[in-house]
Amino acid sequence: MKKDYMARLERTARWRLPPEEVEDVIADYRDIVGDEELRRSLGKPRDVIAPLTPQKTYHIWLAVFIALAACALLPALSALPGMWHLWYLFRRLTFCVLPLDVYNLSISSATALPFLGIAGALVWFRWKGGGKRGRLSPAVPALLAAAGVWSAAVLAADCFWMRDPIAFSEMWGQMPLYFLGVRIGPSGYMVSRSFHILLGALEWGGFAMALLSVFALVKARTQDRRWAAVYILALTAVLLSAESLALVSNMEISESGFEWLAPTLRVWIVYAGAGFVGAGATLC
Repeated sequence: MKKDYMARLERTARWRLPPEEVEDVIADYRDIVGDEELRRSLGKPRDVIAPLTPQKTYHIWLAVFIALAACALLPALSALPGMWHLWYLFRRLTFCVLPLDVYNLSISSATALPFLGIAGALVWFRWKGGGKRGRLSPAVPALLAAAGVWSAAVLAADCFWMRDPIAFSEMWGQMPLYFLGVRIGPSGYMVSRSFHILLGALEWGGFAMALLSVFALVKARTQDRRWAAVYILALTAVLLSAESLALVSNMEISESGFEWLAPTLRVWIVYAGAGFVGAGATLC
């Protein structure tokens, strides 16, 4: 009970307090919690830490956290099946208040957000994010490897698709199209099975990487700033997934218009390299 209470109090303190103050506060309360009689007089960890929290500094951190989390979640959410229907409905319901066409954004326009997130995480966690705490958690290299493998898999799938999109679409034949378990389209309407699988993998894989990046963001604040490396590499995977999804789902690409795809792939490889460099800089 004592150990569990101290762990919760430490997490709360690291979330709410500036890094330069948190160690002293934790040391003080570790002595208090060690005394059974004094520990009983303490309230919930949140109630204990709240009076010590500098509100301005804490609100700045919350704003940074929301902004960095949005840089990962918005591109990933916008790519999920059915989200464009929600955006369209929201636009129709609010057109009197917001007449500008602010919701009719392509997936590719949303990929600017990961760049902002990567830059913001590098600046914040190298400047305000606190220091390293002991040995690096084994989960950090494992999750870095997972994000790196996903990024490599996306680039490999892109390369395979770019070499011959027509052959790729015919590779596994045709299948009916379903949305939320309901078959859609006219009678006999079929889609490429390999293309449909690729779209689903990019949509849900990008979303999984976005959730991983937010998880790493919380860990970077409450445990060790080196977790920000996982955030950066997972955000790079979100970027590659969203860019790839925008390209392969572009219905305006003609059969004779694939000459520019190889330079596009090289640009994405540069994106991936920048993500790995940023993650390495955060680990140092």
